[in-house]
Amino acid sequence: MLKLSILAVDDSPVITEMIRDAFEAEGYKVMVAGDGAQALRMALENHPDLIIADVAMPGMDGWELCSQIRLNPFTSFIPFIFLTSRTEAPDRIRGLQMGADDYLTKPFEMDELIARVHLIFQRMRKTQEAMLLRGPRTLSGSTKEMALPDLLQMFGLNQKTGLLRITKLGLPTGRIAFENGKIIKAELGKAAGEKAVYRLLRWEDAHFDVEPLLNNERDPGMPVSVEETLLEGFRQIDETAQIEKDLGLAAKRLKIAALPPASELSPREAELIKAVGLFRAPRRPALDRFRDLPHGLLFHAQRSHRRRLGQGAPRRAEPWTKKGKNI
Repeated sequence: MLKLSILAVDDSPVITEMIRDAFEAEGYKVMVAGDGAQALRMALENHPDLIIADVAMPGMDGWELCSQIRLNPFTSFIPFIFLTSRTEAPDRIRGLQMGADDYLTKPFEMDELIARVHLIFQRMRKTQEAMLLRGPRTLSGSTKEMALPDLLQMFGLNQKTGLLRITKLGLPTGRIAFENGKIIKAELGKAAGEKAVYRLLRWEDAHFDVEPLLNNERDPGMPVSVEETLLEGFRQIDETAQIEKDLGLAAKRLKIAALPPASELSPREAELIKAVGLFRAPRRPALDRFRDLPHGLLFHAQRSHRRRLGQGAPRRAEPWTKKGKNI
């Protein structure tokens, strides 16, 4: 079984060795670094599953290390725990605002640190764990394992910059560009902007790759927040599902020789018919004069017309019903 890896960062060798001994006994692979700059290089090379770092260190301190980890698209999703002797609330708030997953003050009980790490790994999705075992140049995976909304939230919550490329066999390639956690550009075939994102949200079985953003060109009306885009996208998906459900019922009611006049349709019926394009379908000019006949005479008028053309009588269809009454 593959071991989860932890990067421990502290300028005190005593602290890092204590963490190494405790977590190796729990079955983890532990790497140690003595300062922020060394830790950043190790994070980029080895892609640890979690980072535990002191705040006060020479050179690059813990604040700067966390900031660099969160800004890099290849490390921004790695869970981060601060260790510090600072107990003031502003420092704790600052750490959480920078994207830290937890904040533990010194001196601390090793059992408590182990328990917090276990909780963080329990919350991590298996797909994120698999993604952390990526190749050296790109993040990739399947939306079967990690849904597109989760990917978008990962960009937004971690203020990530990068290009998300989504591919599906037989369909155009979708692309969503992020800058500091905001969507700045999206495309899918001829669709662009938020419309492209809404369509991509429906893709349940696709492949994704995360790449560095080389062009920060923006679509009109951009940037937009991930949260607002997802809320609107889910609203449209729910609305479309309801319309499709309604159409399944309406199809039984619309099995008629000809549609009734639009003036006699309820607003909901008119909306559903328009949605499937029935009003846009071309009419045969010879039948236009029958449109405004009372429905009870419609069948007889059509039958007479077809007989004059040498055609058989039309098959009687189900009557148009409205509010449970035959008309």
